[in-house]
Amino acid sequence: MKFNTKAVSSVLAAATLLSLLCSCEPEIPFSTDSVTQVTAPEITAPEITAPETLPGIDTGDVTTERETDTVTEDETTAPPQTTVTETDPETEPAKDPDAPEFKVDLSAYEKYMDPEDRDGYIILVNPSNPVGKDYKPTDLEPLVDTRPDRSKRYLRLYAAKSLEAFLKEARANGCKDVTVTSAYRSYDSQKEIFDGDVKRLMEKGYSEEEAIAIERKDTAYPGESEHQTGLAVDMHNLGAASQKFADTFEAKWLAENCWKFGFILRYMPDKEDITTYVYEPWHFRYVGRYHAKRIYDMHMCLEEYIEYLANN
Repeated sequence: MKFNTKAVSSVLAAATLLSLLCSCEPEIPFSTDSVTQVTAPEITAPEITAPETLPGIDTGDVTTERETDTVTEDETTAPPQTTVTETDPETEPAKDPDAPEFKVDLSAYEKYMDPEDRDGYIILVNPSNPVGKDYKPTDLEPLVDTRPDRSKRYLRLYAAKSLEAFLKEARANGCKDVTVTSAYRSYDSQKEIFDGDVKRLMEKGYSEEEAIAIERKDTAYPGESEHQTGLAVDMHNLGAASQKFADTFEAKWLAENCWKFGFILRYMPDKEDITTYVYEPWHFRYVGRYHAKRIYDMHMCLEEYIEYLANN
């Protein structure tokens, strides 16, 4: 068998070189710890999982703390709430300079004496402005100051309550014995009174025509009486209505102070030609304080005042 000496020499040379290379490379020991040290930074990042200083991390602890902070901030920085009371000077409406002062606490009656519907009681009833036979207010209320020997008297609600306040204050100012003798009257009641007075005059010798003319100066003809409106009241401390009442302390106090309660003295001594009725110091008419004060200040009767309103 014949060998190729050049090929054998080449193989031997390559083997020798390989052996030399293996003897020169340092030995690298295999260790799991070494692997862990090399690969750990790429596998885990414990410092990034929940740093307390990083914003936007929604954990249970962080949310609770924020809610607490929000409540604390509201409690410490929100302006204090102010409870509005009737006596709070900053919320109480400006006092009406025309509002009167009373000895008695009449605050519960104020809305009646000075009604919100201030024009609702300016009703003119007289010989030129009669009301129908069937006219009757729907809000009549019994009065608490009716004279004991008279049947129960009635006025419309606002007039009745204002009159109650009127007489409370009157008593506090020395008018101890003033009571109501007449208030609302129906058409039929007024007719009965008028016809009875005419009959008595005729019995004294007057003709029916004369008796009616005389009576109409003292007593309203049926349908022409303010009493039918439920807004007029007669009150005094005499056995019967008389102009003598005008000389009493009570009559003077009532006339001077009636406007405070929404009433006017309806038939004044110097207005008889306009009202067509004689002076009646016992007859008061409810119109509400707003108009009563102006009527009192201008010294007008209701006929004059309504004309004044129409022209102004």
